[in-house]
Amino acid sequence: MHAIEQKAIQQCYKELILETGAVLVAAMGLYQSLGFHVIPNYGQYADMKESVCMKKHL
Repeated sequence: MHAIEQKAIQQCYKELILETGAVLVAAMGLYQSLGFHVIPNYGQYADMKESVCMKKHL
């Protein structure tokens, strides 16, 4: 993830957004430990209760 963040910063991105599944508790814990926080679901995930969208400001 560090390499992805560094590449995003080099390309002037200000944030990273990801989608995961609500049942993937360990993955959500990992993302939160890396600084991501849950945001409202967006786009194709907006009405999917099993989806969880997360964002991290760079």
